[in-house]
Amino acid sequence: MRFPSVTALTERAWAVALRFPWTLAAAALAAAAACVAVGRNGERADQWGRIAMTVMLAVPLSTGITLAGERRGWSRGLTLALQVAGIALLVLFYVGWPGPREQWEMLRYVQLSAALHLLVAVLPFIRGPETTAFWEYNRQLFLAFLRAAVFSAVLFVGLAIALAALDKLFGVHVPGELYGRLWLVIALLGNTWIFLAALPNDVTMREGATDYPRALKIFTQYILTPLVGVYLVILTAYLAKILVTRQWPSGWIGWLVGSVAVSGILGFLLVDPLRRARDEGWIAIYARWLFIGLMPAAVMLLLALGKRIEPYGLTELRVIALALGVWLFTVAVVYTIRPESGIRLIPLSLAAVLAVLMAGPISATRLSVRSQTRRLNELLAAIARPTPRDTTSETRQELSGATRYLVERHATRPLERAFGIPVPADTGLAGRADSIATRLLASKSIGYLPPDRASRFYRAQTRPRPLPVSTAGWQWLIEVSSGDTGTVMVGGDSLHYGTDSTRTVLTVTGRSGDTLRFELAAAARAIAVQPARPPVWAAEPFLIPAESARFRGALALESIYGADNGKISSWSAQLLLALR
Repeated sequence: MRFPSVTALTERAWAVALRFPWTLAAAALAAAAACVAVGRNGERADQWGRIAMTVMLAVPLSTGITLAGERRGWSRGLTLALQVAGIALLVLFYVGWPGPREQWEMLRYVQLSAALHLLVAVLPFIRGPETTAFWEYNRQLFLAFLRAAVFSAVLFVGLAIALAALDKLFGVHVPGELYGRLWLVIALLGNTWIFLAALPNDVTMREGATDYPRALKIFTQYILTPLVGVYLVILTAYLAKILVTRQWPSGWIGWLVGSVAVSGILGFLLVDPLRRARDEGWIAIYARWLFIGLMPAAVMLLLALGKRIEPYGLTELRVIALALGVWLFTVAVVYTIRPESGIRLIPLSLAAVLAVLMAGPISATRLSVRSQTRRLNELLAAIARPTPRDTTSETRQELSGATRYLVERHATRPLERAFGIPVPADTGLAGRADSIATRLLASKSIGYLPPDRASRFYRAQTRPRPLPVSTAGWQWLIEVSSGDTGTVMVGGDSLHYGTDSTRTVLTVTGRSGDTLRFELAAAARAIAVQPARPPVWAAEPFLIPAESARFRGALALESIYGADNGKISSWSAQLLLALR
């Protein structure tokens, strides 16, 4: 095997630089800005990081324009004009994008970056009939990506070990920031250069080609397809469970639907050249049942999202998940009705969905702000009625969450209309959202609760030792706690006891089905509304009675731990039983 000489590698690297000058310039500038950001703190670091992230968007954009120009035969002047126009658009994005500090702003960036990367896969072939050249081009992109990722990772690990050896063995001081900068240079510039070097010189290649990589066929047919089949069987069984039990799908269903969608559509894309081959009938069966199975999967995903959206309104993540669920259902319907449709529709339509939700009147943030404004107004109207809704901890939590959400998104006008007092324009400043939301809710005599990640104040109540529990009239005493399950012999009967998943119900069941149910909901509400450290242990509601056909009982709580949202984390008690 002959290895390429240094001269050959240099010539190849120079050829790549001449072919993709805009892309490599953007990668180099992004790497430089990111390295500067590593050595700074505070606002300066944020500014340089914002520059690096914005410039990195030029990498897929300029790559797509260059490849489309080669494919379409554009003149150098037209390609140059489009590159300059792309840079102008990114400058506008930089001016209007405050940076990735907040989750919703990072989501906007990820949406735009994903849309631009998808356009690289489509832009050179966006016009004209779809041929095998489109599939082959994307296969080369995928292989180039894998090669660049492996080469870059090995290069970084090797150089990092070399630097560590200099530090540990020879006493040469290697600052910690150098490792970070090394990774940034390799990941942003080196990885991009390796990727571009692996791209074919002619994007019009293989028109009408009929050969297919054997390894890829084996991977798709014997590994990916069976996995998709397993996922679809699980989803179908879960759908049957929903229809039988009439229980809404859980939120976790989104991960399974996402897995089957990604792996299933990837398998469909990988075998596209074989779909029309006579001896590959399994592909037609796979594609048909894949998209038929994706339709109920998408419906379950939408139902699970609706279960969260109805009480809590929209957020950016929910809007994106909802849009992707609708997109998945639409794609499944299209390919079920028209199985001969080309694969170009999939990346193109996905890029369009992500781009539409990034900015404008129907962006994820705009839709979420409108939803949370409506939710806030409804909550405020409910507690202002002649028969007001109780301002419980849960209601306060909902009001606080909606108010803070709008404060963080600079929704000053909706807030001013809702509360009738002025709101500062710089609501998004760090540390100000809580104070502004507190002041707004105080104008309505409502106490503010901080966000969910910090506001579930720990609550605990323990029965004082001098407070005895009377056992008069009871025949048996059993020590129980929230995590216990067990069986005891009582009055000649075998009683099984245990708690539900929420730890708010203790059931004691005999052999005949005779059941005692001890509801701890009142105790959970009591600790939610009490001060964090109540001075007095009240008798009620911490002595919980229950009766069945044969037994009567009481649950004397010894301790209960939970949060101000009424949820219980644990409890311990004495279970008193007697025959009726």
